[in-house]
Amino acid sequence: MIILAVLLLAVCVYWIRWSARAQRMDRMTSQLPVPPTLPLIGNASIFIGDTQQILKNLWSVAHLAAKHKNSAKIWLGPKLYVAIADPEDAQVVLENCLDKDSVYRFMRPWLGHGLFVAPVDLWKVHRKVLLPIFHNKVVEEYLDVIAEQGKVLIGRLHEQANRGNFDVLKYITACTLDIVFETAMGERMDVQRTPETPYLRARHIVMTILNMRLFKVWLQPEFLFNLTHYAKQQNENILITHKFTDEVVQKKRLEYERNKDGNGLKKQPEGKLRSVLDLLFGREIEFTNEQLREHIDSITIAGNDTTALVIAYTIVLLGAHQDVQEKVFLEQQSIFGAASRSPTKDDLQKMYYLERVIKESMRLYTVVPIIARNVDKDIYLPTCGATVPAGAGAVIGAFALHRSAAWGPNPDKFDPDRFLPERSVGRHPAAFIPFSYGARNCIGRNFGMLIMKSLISTIVRSYRIEADDIGALKIEVLLFPINGHQVKILKRTNQG
Repeated sequence: MIILAVLLLAVCVYWIRWSARAQRMDRMTSQLPVPPTLPLIGNASIFIGDTQQILKNLWSVAHLAAKHKNSAKIWLGPKLYVAIADPEDAQVVLENCLDKDSVYRFMRPWLGHGLFVAPVDLWKVHRKVLLPIFHNKVVEEYLDVIAEQGKVLIGRLHEQANRGNFDVLKYITACTLDIVFETAMGERMDVQRTPETPYLRARHIVMTILNMRLFKVWLQPEFLFNLTHYAKQQNENILITHKFTDEVVQKKRLEYERNKDGNGLKKQPEGKLRSVLDLLFGREIEFTNEQLREHIDSITIAGNDTTALVIAYTIVLLGAHQDVQEKVFLEQQSIFGAASRSPTKDDLQKMYYLERVIKESMRLYTVVPIIARNVDKDIYLPTCGATVPAGAGAVIGAFALHRSAAWGPNPDKFDPDRFLPERSVGRHPAAFIPFSYGARNCIGRNFGMLIMKSLISTIVRSYRIEADDIGALKIEVLLFPINGHQVKILKRTNQG
């Protein structure tokens, strides 16, 4: 009886403290609109339904926000989130709130403290060490790998040439995985030819479960999740992926130790590809094997699917907009003539129109549609005029921001020339954030752009693409079309 009384008292104290805190937060953001709320769960009903319905629900929040300077608030149980789709307010959040929101904690068992999900103090130290590795001069060394895998991709696509529609993402993802594995770890996976491996199956299972947890709020509390069979399934498959990366790290560690000279400096074998993992040894921080695995997993897991999706969306858009595809093809002809060689660094720098097409694809179909940050101190948002209290979460709706009035008339129209220099004058720097914004933006954005331009160049010069509009969308952490990235490809006959 005494224990029950103590328990009830503790619950009452917690409720009073939470209620007072919630009321303060509500007052501080009183000018922001909020969807209809329910007791205890707040607006958690937004995340009820399939992934297509959830995206529609989130889009309705964006429409509500549009009525008040592109900001609104939602309550997910006891947690307040302020949703933002205004460039100036997004800039304030992304420059001042560097810690990821607590929702990213679901990735910690898999990615540990890798750069993507690291706490801000650790992220600052490790980012400084990793940044030089992603310098343009280093990633340009990987162009040969991109070119080689691009040739394999063209060969794999040949089986679909001059036939009906197919989902191109499957082929693109296999290609980008081969590129990312070899450049990040120095290991050839040959995913394009042998896609069915235990590692890849385990990777897919873990990503499916993580997606489920993010959008099924009843699976978010650890004690409830651990009661389901998903917890055991997740743990087993995370171990499979970790085992693979751990073995590569240990192998590379031994190679590094063998190649050190008497001064402790690593001798680089001539002509050998310097993978990201190779370059992480002998830095000013001596990373442990576990830390190396966390960083490499973050690169190969968090970075690959985003790159593949951008390429797939761009291919579909080229197929749906024949006039744009023709301009891309003519630009390629002006660079390569009838030659079928792979793109060099100089070639890629000349692809001005293709780069605009890729950027417009990223704007319209932002593959990371939501960026969530933890607010650790009160911050004032100048456009909406509200102060977001410490302890709340800030959600940047990149998908909504990219289709907002910041882009002028007809923001839903596909128009690559939006990114012409003369049309970009005066545009807010945070109006376009496919790689996030501020100090915690994507460290591999330049490498990603090299892969995108090189592969799309190779595809467009080999095949003419036909496609319908992309159609309805769904959200599964990343943004996907309901019916996939359906295209038809026809072999070009005027290539030498």
